[in-house]
Amino acid sequence: MLEPLGHQPHFWKMYHSIMIGYVLNLTIPRSGELARAGYYAKYQKGAAAGKVFGTILVERIIDVVMLGLVFMITGFLQKDLDALNSIKESAGGGLPSWVYYVVGALFIAGAATFLFSKMIREKVIELFTGILEGVKTILQLKQRVAYIGHTLFIWVCYVGMIWVCSFALPETAGLEIAAVFAAFVVGAAAITATPGGIGLYPLLVATVLTDLYGIENAASFSMLAWSALTLFTIIFGLLSLIALPIISKKQV
Repeated sequence: MLEPLGHQPHFWKMYHSIMIGYVLNLTIPRSGELARAGYYAKYQKGAAAGKVFGTILVERIIDVVMLGLVFMITGFLQKDLDALNSIKESAGGGLPSWVYYVVGALFIAGAATFLFSKMIREKVIELFTGILEGVKTILQLKQRVAYIGHTLFIWVCYVGMIWVCSFALPETAGLEIAAVFAAFVVGAAAITATPGGIGLYPLLVATVLTDLYGIENAASFSMLAWSALTLFTIIFGLLSLIALPIISKKQV
């Protein structure tokens, strides 16, 4: 998606920026998207943060579409869809009321700054112009088939991670495809509700596998799946924080 912007991406800088974004998502949900664009633009000459973020924004929109497709497949496979929805909805408890006041105050402060500061206004307009230019790259892809193929491959891997982890324990080694999709869906809801799904991911996945599919030792399986993903993200994310500045210096 960066190629239509006249930018030739650097593989390892992209990889490290993505891993840094993943590890930061474990602190503040979705903060990693901003960090990914910022880190890559900082260490890659000629890459504007706004344009890079625009391409990431398109990725997230496509991810929503793909998640909707996975939800549809999951619903088709389930015998008791109402029970699954009930468990999934338990992940969302709503935001505390003070959050809305803070967001409102920040919005008013930002709007006032935008209106009365010419320098800030120009910077904001430049940023959003770059984001819009990055978003438009979805219509200018040079490798559309590869893009669609990689998107499908990534989502197959997302769901497949549950299936691969199931072989670690004898109780889950024969996990049926419907259970795999159900565990993925509630896990995705948990990760959306809390940073990295901490606490909630193991609980919801274990609940689904126990209540809907009668899987024994589901709690151990859900903790194993969550721990594997989280430890991988932390270890390789922290390594990327160290590696990105080093490879950038060597390239210079």
